[in-house]
Amino acid sequence: MPGKDAPFHAAEPKTKLLRMPHRSSIAGQLPGIPAVGPVPELPVADVVKMPPRPAGREPLRVDIVGGGPVGLSFACTLKAMMGDQVAVRIFDRRWVQAGGRVRWRDRGEGNVRREQVVTLQSNVWSGLPNKVQRALFVPGRYGEMWPLGPDSPADKGRPRNVKIRWIEDCLIDMAQDVYGIEMVPEAYTAPASWDGTQVLAIADGARSTTREGLKEHFGTPDREFYSIKGKPLEEIVLGIRVKSYIPDEHTVPLTVSQNRYLFNSLGGGFINMRLSAEEASEIVSIGENGPVECIQRYACTMRPDNGRFVCDRHKAVFKPSIDKLSFLWPRIQEGVRFFGASPQDLLGLTSFKLGMQQHSRFTAQLAPNTFGFLIGDAANSLHFWPGRGLNTGVKSAQSLAGALRERWQGRQFRSSDFAAHEGLMQQLQYREKSRAWTVMVMPDDNGLPHGIEQRVRDGLEGPFDRPALTNELWTRMRGIKERLSSRMGNLPDDEWYLSKINGLHIKTLKIMVETGPWITREIGGDEVSVNVEFPQSALIPRSMLPGASLVG
Repeated sequence: MPGKDAPFHAAEPKTKLLRMPHRSSIAGQLPGIPAVGPVPELPVADVVKMPPRPAGREPLRVDIVGGGPVGLSFACTLKAMMGDQVAVRIFDRRWVQAGGRVRWRDRGEGNVRREQVVTLQSNVWSGLPNKVQRALFVPGRYGEMWPLGPDSPADKGRPRNVKIRWIEDCLIDMAQDVYGIEMVPEAYTAPASWDGTQVLAIADGARSTTREGLKEHFGTPDREFYSIKGKPLEEIVLGIRVKSYIPDEHTVPLTVSQNRYLFNSLGGGFINMRLSAEEASEIVSIGENGPVECIQRYACTMRPDNGRFVCDRHKAVFKPSIDKLSFLWPRIQEGVRFFGASPQDLLGLTSFKLGMQQHSRFTAQLAPNTFGFLIGDAANSLHFWPGRGLNTGVKSAQSLAGALRERWQGRQFRSSDFAAHEGLMQQLQYREKSRAWTVMVMPDDNGLPHGIEQRVRDGLEGPFDRPALTNELWTRMRGIKERLSSRMGNLPDDEWYLSKINGLHIKTLKIMVETGPWITREIGGDEVSVNVEFPQSALIPRSMLPGASLVG
């Protein structure tokens, strides 16, 4: 049985701030206005004075592959930093042209929108352009359920939960209406010649076809790097979308005290359930003529339909929802009840296959005048349990935007221009994948792998001493609650958490105990952060900015 609960954060957490080298600064370009860092909670001017593009100089031309949150945040950040000194195009086949605008395709047009809630650390969200922050973080569109920590220091604020769909909707509008970015609603095809494009940013996901097509430049990712006994380690996770009636913050000790279920919420969200191989084998979809490749291969979303869960696309039924002999289905319902919902509040099911691979490089010269860059999941796809995926992706976008702004002089780039950015990407890879790998292998007290597979099996085997198991889990929750009290809002009393434990089936209770608390001491510590600098006009009256361009 696992030992004592580890601290939620290491003592005196710190952020390692890695600064990009600067060749110039706009400090002093506006009389009496010092260059200061962004202060998200203070009012800012609606316009920013950009250094004018020198006469005769062509703008830096940037193509972005992938218009998800990372690709869009990179585009908006770059335009906020460089204004008319950069021309940006984004390609994404999940978009469609409608009424003179580009929008996301919907389910009827073959695109299933993501509904997950993601957590942005304050070191990350405070580095977004001020206009993006104001548009994203409006009342009702974000929440703060997680505590302060190394990547969310007190001077910047708590992490913020946002629905990924809202991020995508907000940024696609900002890109068009505020930053004037060219949106191309089609798949990207590499040109026969790179003439005219100085930068290609690849942000089309973990299974990037663009990266694969350019592997002679970037190399082939190494899946063997994250292996046990020569076999790449993969994990199947079930995503359970639910309504929620409990204040989001109240669920944090429930989540952090065990590694079976993770609930990330914004008035509802996804309970992510880690599975054993036996449980994962039950993720099967049944059609009229037998099994259908659906949720188990394409990660389709199964939605409730008269007591069953059905895929809109394949019209297949999630087998455990109709199988009275299923072991998995009652365990799904246990997780739903644990977080204060009922089986009627279950809105959807999907699955994820998680693994990692090591990249040798993130920057490559594609042609004499063209450099390519991997960002987002195309660069670092992670196990989501530490909650780092989107944060790592946005950091990579912020770093690249800063490097381009600092190094663009209207002439051909050199590989040395991106040494600092490539170094930061390598640091991100080491920091985040080391953290994620530790979560995947779940080492025991002797440092040996003791992953979720074995821990679930241990939880299903007797003996089952309910008083001892209850005391173990309740002790963890009380300790976590006490440690978090100074970094969060008010939490329920201890008896409320005990009632949640008492409602668990004995085998679910033992699985939770066997999976152990979050290993925050082992994966905590210094964080890699990007120093983001925009042309500043904080608190500058409009009268001081004649002819200012609408960026920022």
